[in-house]
Amino acid sequence: MTPPRILVVEKDRAAAAALAERLCAHGYETLGPAASCREALEAADAHRPDLAVMDLVLEGACDGADAAALLREGHGIPVVLLSRNGEAARLDEVRKASVACLLPNPPDSQALIGAIETALAASRLEIARQRLEASSRAVFAATPTALLLLERDGVVVDANPAAHKLFGCGLEGLAGASLAGLLAPGEAGVAATLLAAAGGGETGRAVAKGMRLDGSAFPVALTLAPRVSEEDGRMLLEARATRQPGVRPDLPEIDLESAPEGFFVIDAEDRLRLANAAAGRIFGLCGAPPAGTPLEAALPEELAGALSRDAARVIAWNEPVRKEMTVAVGGADKTLLVCLFPMGHDEASRMAAGLVTDITDRKLLESQLAHMAFHDPLTGLPNRSLCLDRIRQAIERSKRRDNYQYAVIFLDLDRFKVINDSLGHHMGDRLLEGVAKRLRECVRGLDTVARLGGDEFVVLLEETGSYREIVRIVKRIRAAIGTVFPLCGHDIHVSCSMGIVISPCLYDKPEELLRNANIALHRAKSEGRNRFKVFNTRMLEDAIRLMDLESDLRQALRRGEFFLDYQPILALRDRRLTGFEALVRWRRPGRGVASPMEFIPVAEDTGLIVPLGAWVLREACRTMAAWQEAFPESRAMSMSVNLSAKQLAQPTMVEDVARILRETGLDPHALKLEITETVIMDNPEVSILRLKRLKELGVRLSVDDFGTGYSSLSYLQRFPIDTLKVDRAFVSDIEASENRKIVGAVVALAHSLGLDVVAEGVELETQSDVLTGFACEAGQGFLFSRPVCREDVERMLEQGGREATPAAS
Repeated sequence: MTPPRILVVEKDRAAAAALAERLCAHGYETLGPAASCREALEAADAHRPDLAVMDLVLEGACDGADAAALLREGHGIPVVLLSRNGEAARLDEVRKASVACLLPNPPDSQALIGAIETALAASRLEIARQRLEASSRAVFAATPTALLLLERDGVVVDANPAAHKLFGCGLEGLAGASLAGLLAPGEAGVAATLLAAAGGGETGRAVAKGMRLDGSAFPVALTLAPRVSEEDGRMLLEARATRQPGVRPDLPEIDLESAPEGFFVIDAEDRLRLANAAAGRIFGLCGAPPAGTPLEAALPEELAGALSRDAARVIAWNEPVRKEMTVAVGGADKTLLVCLFPMGHDEASRMAAGLVTDITDRKLLESQLAHMAFHDPLTGLPNRSLCLDRIRQAIERSKRRDNYQYAVIFLDLDRFKVINDSLGHHMGDRLLEGVAKRLRECVRGLDTVARLGGDEFVVLLEETGSYREIVRIVKRIRAAIGTVFPLCGHDIHVSCSMGIVISPCLYDKPEELLRNANIALHRAKSEGRNRFKVFNTRMLEDAIRLMDLESDLRQALRRGEFFLDYQPILALRDRRLTGFEALVRWRRPGRGVASPMEFIPVAEDTGLIVPLGAWVLREACRTMAAWQEAFPESRAMSMSVNLSAKQLAQPTMVEDVARILRETGLDPHALKLEITETVIMDNPEVSILRLKRLKELGVRLSVDDFGTGYSSLSYLQRFPIDTLKVDRAFVSDIEASENRKIVGAVVALAHSLGLDVVAEGVELETQSDVLTGFACEAGQGFLFSRPVCREDVERMLEQGGREATPAAS
């Protein structure tokens, strides 16, 4: 099944990329990003997305509220709007735009996916409703009987072709006419009586003289029904021309055989006195039975019994009956709408007349729409809405019953994105279908298996006897998912991680329980895949702390709370300064300086590493350019700056580096970009192209933490690098025989490829001596200097840069 296509509209490229990555991880196909209203409309015309996720602030004159209104009105595309803090004053514009949902930016993943799934389901329901309305409109137009739609005051708002023909009008002739205006002069009282009856909720019937456009009068029978539907206050007028001659010239002549609705009459002795052709088709009759045929002989047994009971009630109590019934007709179940009403002048001659409509297709469509609203279209499992409702019921049962226990398992597949990217979304969909089937097989009939989106599933276990039973089911699920999936000639191996919440828990909202299960899931994934974790309150505290840290990081970028320290890099032979490595620091208000190990992983996970890394690069280049101008001896030195995986993956990364070099005026040869071995080898072919383009700018490149990754020599010699940095793990224990051999081999390998070597973490003179013996060019570490501020570096340069300040003991 084709995944939903979502257009990302966000002027911040980094935020757009992070948002697109989150959406792709949940199985959606993303389009864009678009940065302005104009780009969003062009993308909508070209690609017809199913939904748009849009920031409130866009480039250009139009904001997100304007763009959302245009997408909704012009293209029928629902919009989930994102609003940052400080934009509350514009909420009135947002409400007028009729967006599907308004969320804070950046959004919570669960809230975003829930809003997207709800909007998509509502969109599918609206499309189905429009199709059903179009079908009803076609039936209205094709009906041979003259039908007119009236407002409460009797003004015509619509009429079918048969009505135009009956009153001798063109296609626009009846619109705006009044009921009294359709009748001959002197018939105004008839119009008023009909409107009064319909206004009181009753069906009005009358015979009057109608007027054609050419002024000719004709007899017409009018029936005015009080309303078309419960939601619509308009009235439906049926008009039939009559012939004056006959036994009862005051009554219209009824052509039952041409009527599209089924009509039948049952007498007090349960005999079928009349059935028109439409009723015969609905009842499954081959032909009209003779008048007076007993019901049980004319109709199927179940149908005859139901009509007999209802007709007896109508005749005995002189009251109408309206009901839906599902009966077997012709070997298949049919759902019929039957309206029975009394017929006859007195009790002795009273019979029951009925109208019958086959609504089987309509009920089936309603059932399908209801299923679509609460089930996942790919796997057929309950979706997020139905899952939350089932959890809500479990919470309520646990409050009423002391011995009731349940558990919620939040599950997702490990490295599912790799399967989607390598084998395609079609294969990913087949895998999700297989996972859904195995999950259903692992649980009992009273349990619920739901799919929230992407590769995320939820299992609700009810009436669990003990913790041991829950663990047994969890292990059964893990074993079932771990068994190979044979799909289209491929053997797919996957594993899953699970977060579990076990009652009794003091929950009022199912969303809270699902959130905590998701927190436990992420803890399981962080500690190694193919694991499960049971939620505890410490996990929630950690999640809140990380959320606060992310919020503080965003504010820190805006407030300028980051600064750089610089660790000197020295030539080992003569202890001469050869360069510096820029290291980012964060001065948190009221908390001192935060460790990079605390905030860098969070910045990586949230995508904030991209704007933070750009700031570090610009600040380091600006500082180095200032030193080169103030201290001529520093012009031979370099400034090393680390590049993260997300920075290297940015399509505009090379252009961004070139722009920063131009803005700061730094000689490109003085900039050395450090990329870890693992980052390069994640996608070596793309990395080679990016690194070659950087080399063309004139910058130098260094492989950081060399020896801890998995580089192959065939790739290593293709990388356009200048320096290898030996990881501190080898240097710290270099006196050990194995580490000494490894470091010696790395230095020899680098020299054979024409590269120089920098050793990290040099803390002892013995380590420096061993490295010098290997002809290692440079080193950095506490033996020479700790990372220092800009002012301390400038004092070093004023002293000639011959040797750094020794590290404090």
